[in-house]
Amino acid sequence: MRCRLLLLLLAISAGRLDAGCGATSCPIDLHALNRPGVGTFTLDLSFQYIDQDEPRILTRRARLGELPSHHQELRTINRAAMLGVTYGVTTRLQISAVVPYITRTHDHVMTHSGEIEHWDLRGIGDLMLHARYRFGNNFWAIGGVKLPTGPSDLTNGQERAEVHVQPGSGSTDVIVGFAYEGGIVRSRPVQGELGHSALIPLFAGVTYRRNATAHHYTVGNEWQMNAGTAYPLRSSVELLLQANARLSGRDESLDPEDRELTGGQYLFLSPGIRISAGRAGWYTLIQLPVYQRVNGIQLTAQRNVISGVQMRF
Repeated sequence: MRCRLLLLLLAISAGRLDAGCGATSCPIDLHALNRPGVGTFTLDLSFQYIDQDEPRILTRRARLGELPSHHQELRTINRAAMLGVTYGVTTRLQISAVVPYITRTHDHVMTHSGEIEHWDLRGIGDLMLHARYRFGNNFWAIGGVKLPTGPSDLTNGQERAEVHVQPGSGSTDVIVGFAYEGGIVRSRPVQGELGHSALIPLFAGVTYRRNATAHHYTVGNEWQMNAGTAYPLRSSVELLLQANARLSGRDESLDPEDRELTGGQYLFLSPGIRISAGRAGWYTLIQLPVYQRVNGIQLTAQRNVISGVQMRF
């Protein structure tokens, strides 16, 4: 059995409870989950779900309205379908494109009047382009760009939604990083291509995303770090486990409240499963927060879910 290395940067999104609505998407890298051979393509279609309904101050849970503001965020529900295509140019170079379709509902209440305002937004998100170059036997250099293909000025008919709720950010952002991919051989209870031995993949990686300014607003720059493995139970079934960390800087805005109530540090464990059948595979992961420390008061999700299918052709 070929044991595929799973590299999913599944970091939970945490939003602003008062001034804003937070980074309402899961940053993910699916390259190693469905890696192409030279001259071939892989396709990944995934769905992610995030329900931000839990306010938090620093590391503790908070009450709605615990910090004063002109409005209080109630809930943001995020659903995103991600279509990714990767092409193996050579044994060392791979290029990929990912385009999301986002459906997002958001509610907040005006403090002075008690009126609830609602947004129901949907549309194509921002296109992500990546290139990965392998140097040495186990190391990869990563470079990418996010292009402003998604709308960033949608309204509920009266007021434009905040930046983090929009399908697109309106900015062109740059991503750089490095990754290690290796493995160890261990015995297993079922027989495969290596007999009763299996290659247990190991990975570790770090990426940095520098965000540009759009609409007089700059989303905070972000570091992401991850490490994990995949353990084969049978020839077609793997258990997945990852540790993911995310460090988000404060946003820059004309409104000082936007800066104070954005950014934070997060650590998660993400168990999951992958089932393969020929050239296709299905996977599901559930991300559970281990540590969350937000700036000010923000909305967080109790868990994230991502599920998808892959094909090679």
